[in-house]
Amino acid sequence: MKKIILTLVTIFATGFAAMADTSLDQAYTSLSKLSGMSEKSVGTVQVDNNATLKNIKTSVVTANQGNVQDYRDKFIYMMENLPIRDMVIGANNQRELAAVYAVPAGGGVYNVLIIQGNVLDGNFSTSYGQTNKAGVNAIRNCNLSMDGGELIFSPMAAGSATFISMTE
Repeated sequence: MKKIILTLVTIFATGFAAMADTSLDQAYTSLSKLSGMSEKSVGTVQVDNNATLKNIKTSVVTANQGNVQDYRDKFIYMMENLPIRDMVIGANNQRELAAVYAVPAGGGVYNVLIIQGNVLDGNFSTSYGQTNKAGVNAIRNCNLSMDGGELIFSPMAAGSATFISMTE
C-alpha cells in the first residue's frame, strides 16, 4: 500500500514540476546558450522620456538559411513556456516574432525579457534587464508593427526617444 501511495505522490509531483513556469532569467539563459549566440552587455536603453532599461545583456545570432527554422522553433517554444500573464506585449506571425515579458523583482524594479526573431533575415536576439513601472507601462503602450521583413516597437509618448532594436 505504501508503494502505491509513494508512486502516486511521485507521479503528481513530477506532473506539477513539469507545469512550473519558466522564469525570465531561465529563458534568457536557455536562449543565449543556443549554438552561435554571442552575448554582449548593452548597458542602458531609453524607453521613453521617463524610463530606461538598465543592466541589459543581449545575445544575438544571424542564422543561415539552413538553421533559421530551428532558431524560430526554439524561440517560439520558449515564448510558449513563459507565463502569458507576464507578457507585456508580443506578436508572432511565423516570420517575425517579438515579445516583452516583465515581472516584479521588488523595490519597484521589474525584470524584463525581450525576445525578437526574424526568419526572413535570420536575426534572432534575446535581452534581459531591469526597468521600473513607468518602463513597463511605456512598453505596454507602445505601437508594435510588422511590415514585411521589419518589426518595430515604438513608444507612443517617447518624444525623441526610440525603442532600440536589440539586434542593432
